[in-house]
Amino acid sequence: MRLLALATPLLALLLSATASAVPADSAPPPGASAATARSAPASAAAPRSAVSPRPVLALVPRVASPPATESTVPARPTIHWSAIPYGEARRHDMAAYARRHYGLRTSALRDPKVIVEHMAQAPSFRSVWNTFAPNVPDGELGELPGACSHFVVERDGRIHQLVSILRMCRHTVGLNWTAIGIEHVGYGEGGVFAGRRQLRASLRLTAWLRCREGIVLRDVIGHNESLRSPYHRERVARLRRQTHDDWPRAQMARYRAALARVRCS
Repeated sequence: MRLLALATPLLALLLSATASAVPADSAPPPGASAATARSAPASAAAPRSAVSPRPVLALVPRVASPPATESTVPARPTIHWSAIPYGEARRHDMAAYARRHYGLRTSALRDPKVIVEHMAQAPSFRSVWNTFAPNVPDGELGELPGACSHFVVERDGRIHQLVSILRMCRHTVGLNWTAIGIEHVGYGEGGVFAGRRQLRASLRLTAWLRCREGIVLRDVIGHNESLRSPYHRERVARLRRQTHDDWPRAQMARYRAALARVRCS
């Protein structure tokens, strides 16, 4: 009986110490956020004094993998250098055009902010090249330098580069000072969407350029959307509402939706 009387206070003391080591509102381990603690399963919410390295790691939130339809920085597609003549005379004419229309004194394309998609209204790459190569006044506006775009995408998916993206090209009134131009061989957007190889090549080229130059998705536009661009500027009054009907908003919404699957990071 005397031994039992001595043991009872000791047993009570031990039970009290054990209870105080496990508080009801045990905090997450050091380094874990409140959101982490809320998202962790109940079995992982061990008391701070009893946490071992393994439970701490179990509480670190898992990083979700990107969707399968998205990638990181896209690879540069195969591009064939098919340069049109862009010598001193054309550079001079381009600088003079930029001065008249944008108040700039250069033919250089610096820090482009827009990519413009075009339909070439031509049956082949060779016919597009032959149209852009001569430095002669264009048939529509009658100005120098001759019209051009930086890239052409053929129906079979072959990509050509005609002009360095360090130089302006005349392809979109109001945006030539800050836009890269891409032509698609053919006569309508429906043909591009129907021809999988041409569409795939176009998206790969545009995605690579967009990520390389830091151009946001909404600034990948169709020619018909040029007047909506926040970068549109034109000093010649008669041309301030001038645009074309290729790649209108409905078709570009479909194109941008496909392009959005490729993320820049």
